[in-house]
Amino acid sequence: MKKKYFYATTSTSKIYILLLLIYTPFYFAFSQGWTQLATTGAITARSNTSAIYDPVHNRMLLFGGHTSGGNVNDVWSLDLTSNVWSMIPTVSTQIPAPRFTHICMFDSLNNRMLVWSGNGSVLYNDVWAFNLSDSTWHQLFPDGNVTGAPLKRYGVAAVFDPLNRNIISFAGFTTSGRFDDTWSFSVDNQNWTDETNLIFPLRRCLTSQSFAPDRREMIVYGGQSTGNLNDLWTLNVDGFNWTNHTPAFPPAARHFPSNVYCGNGHVVIFGGNSLNQGNTAGALNDLWAFSLISQTCDTIPQGSIKPSARYGHTSIYIPSQDKMIIFGGQGVTSLNAETWQYTGISSVLSSTNEYPTNFNAFTCSPNPAHNFISVSFIAPTSGYEIEILNTFGEIIIKIKNQHRIDISQLSNGIYFIKVKQGERFYNKKFIKT
Repeated sequence: MKKKYFYATTSTSKIYILLLLIYTPFYFAFSQGWTQLATTGAITARSNTSAIYDPVHNRMLLFGGHTSGGNVNDVWSLDLTSNVWSMIPTVSTQIPAPRFTHICMFDSLNNRMLVWSGNGSVLYNDVWAFNLSDSTWHQLFPDGNVTGAPLKRYGVAAVFDPLNRNIISFAGFTTSGRFDDTWSFSVDNQNWTDETNLIFPLRRCLTSQSFAPDRREMIVYGGQSTGNLNDLWTLNVDGFNWTNHTPAFPPAARHFPSNVYCGNGHVVIFGGNSLNQGNTAGALNDLWAFSLISQTCDTIPQGSIKPSARYGHTSIYIPSQDKMIIFGGQGVTSLNAETWQYTGISSVLSSTNEYPTNFNAFTCSPNPAHNFISVSFIAPTSGYEIEILNTFGEIIIKIKNQHRIDISQLSNGIYFIKVKQGERFYNKKFIKT
């Protein structure tokens, strides 16, 4: 395949365009990121389940959740090669009670799925391990409100730190109401430690979380306190210090969104509920990218093909395949059992989430644009370059020292315009019509 680059320079009377053919011109087409997987298997529609990715067998594993028939405690596997859902039977006589709004985590060293907390006939604070080799359950910590352990709870933020081998848990709705405490559980020593510091986020439940291994941080977004929240915090899992990364203009407040970390400081949030708990009319299907580096956020292009509005769905991110996968959730009218994937999301993020402050008053207009788009900015020094990129981060047009760009050759869709000066640059999104 060959790729087209457009280079342009200006003089007082004309613009010279050099067309360099390297690959095929398919990059002009606007591609959708979302695909609904045509899965088979009799998994029941559900919300507030939790899932992990098993890299050995390339499958998504989930446990429990809330169905139209009540709360469940089954384990399902989605083979991501064949797209087949299969229920995994267990030979254990002692298994976790049916529950929802619990947290599942992957312990790669011991090849097992960890399960913590949840809500069912009562609230839970037990810890379980499901062995992926022989499908057996083992209880690591018994259920019960005892000294030296977090109270029974659901709707927590929790991740597994494979380096220190700890489950890190924050907040949740407890038997005494909402809390804002931070705890760590050693899966090897099977004991809890209170890690609550002086600075921490507002108490909450029904929140979302992801783990950034390259930053050694748990990322917590949104949830519900006296109302819905839209703040973004990170917890360093070595020193247990909290940092507020809430951008100046965050998305609408919500609870039960999904939250995945895609590397390089990028956090992706999908859906959630913007109204009170149980009010399905508040279901959302917007997609947002946060930059922990610049503390900014922006919507991610989705196109016309995308999941319906939902909350309480589960999600995973597969770095080796650059895919975000979501399953289930509560929609406006019903529960669903759909499985969706967004492919190539890090490529989109790399072209949307760089916001240095080296350029002032950066604008592009009109937006949407048809034949031409003009940029205006105040650069630190003279001489600059402008790039037009598609949603995969691929350069379509390069222009030097010009404020008005011919975009008539582009297909309709979403693009990004980047002004560069050495290592300094600034991005903006625009629509070609």
